[in-house]
Amino acid sequence: MDRIKELRQRIDKINFELLSLLNERAQIALEIGVEKRKSGHAIYDPVREKEILDTILKANQGPFTNDVISYLFKEIFKATLALQKENIINNLKISRMYQKEDTLIHIKDQVIGGSNITYIFGPCSIESEEQLEQVAKLLVSKGLKFIRGGAYKPRTSPYDFQGLGLNAVKIMKEIADKFNLISVVEVLDEKQLEEAYDYIDIIQIGSRNMDNFSLLKRIGHTDKPVILKRGYAATIEEF
Repeated sequence: MDRIKELRQRIDKINFELLSLLNERAQIALEIGVEKRKSGHAIYDPVREKEILDTILKANQGPFTNDVISYLFKEIFKATLALQKENIINNLKISRMYQKEDTLIHIKDQVIGGSNITYIFGPCSIESEEQLEQVAKLLVSKGLKFIRGGAYKPRTSPYDFQGLGLNAVKIMKEIADKFNLISVVEVLDEKQLEEAYDYIDIIQIGSRNMDNFSLLKRIGHTDKPVILKRGYAATIEEF
């Protein structure tokens, strides 16, 4: 029994050493994740993971088989990746883990966020100056400050009306200025963003473009508020 007790004490000591090493490894992995995020590299690197595993298996002298060692380390890799992803989410500016107070967006004389309720109304498609002016008059009569309107229409069929394009954007600018309203217009690509940018107050990204990373990166370098709609069937984590 004394021998068993001695061996168990050795195992207990190793367990704590393993715990310490696993947490130390996790902390280093989190730091690597931060550096990858800064440089724009992907968090998951399957090539690097395979290289690590191959090296470990070559050094394995048993009694665990390579299959067992492979399984154990793959679980460590999986847990580490999950930790890195969680850390990214927690450090997003929209996360309560990063920022306890509400995010407030100040635009002209209005504030979006906090206890304020913001209503944005307007036609799905801007068809004429007269149409949009009628909408603007109604909004002003109700004390509302935001107006939206479709200029570039992502229709399902190529034969359907695609919107007035830049002409609609210019109409929106004229009406918004005339009635002291804040404008919202959706853009579908980088070209539309460039031509519409100086005419609109808030950029809208529709659900079809939630995964358009080229467009999202470009918009991320602008200084205008953005309404980003969640894509079809996208989970909250994906959004």
